[in-house]
Amino acid sequence: MGTFFKLLFQLILSPSQGWQDVSHDAVEPRRLASSGFYPLIALAAVVFFLQGIYHPGLLSFGMMFQEAIVIFVQYFLSYYFAQFMFSCFIHRYVMTDPSEKHNCTYILFGLSLLALASLVENCLPIYLPVRQFFAIYIAIVLWRGVRYMAVYPEKVGHFMLMSIGAILLPPFIINFLFNIIIGLPA
Repeated sequence: MGTFFKLLFQLILSPSQGWQDVSHDAVEPRRLASSGFYPLIALAAVVFFLQGIYHPGLLSFGMMFQEAIVIFVQYFLSYYFAQFMFSCFIHRYVMTDPSEKHNCTYILFGLSLLALASLVENCLPIYLPVRQFFAIYIAIVLWRGVRYMAVYPEKVGHFMLMSIGAILLPPFIINFLFNIIIGLPA
């Protein structure tokens, strides 16, 4: 777990150096997911209950519980959706044989940064769209990872569109759809 958060904060502080450290450490994606990503999205979901302390009576326990489940599920489903998208389209953009390990690690860290922003947003007593603004910075962090992913220099733009569409957009779309289905404010 310590390695995961060390690499995550390295990506926040210095994206280029962070991706070099991710490449150098070469941690198994399955280990990163089980010891870092899944606990992080669970914590981001549980922290939503702070909204009940900050704004008593605004949301019932049942509604907060539903929203916590939505928060967890949006990142969980987004991870597998992004893996599917990368496995289908990554071969168009990379110089070498696509590495499943690199794909999963790249996706895990992109979604983890977004989940961290969600965690911070849910800890605040007032509504600030931290996650929406931080998504722009996450796109920059992902862009700095093109060398890690061995993307052709002339295909960086297309790769970034695919990365943003596969990693950053699905949590927002899933959250929106679930909130429509269960009737929570989007």
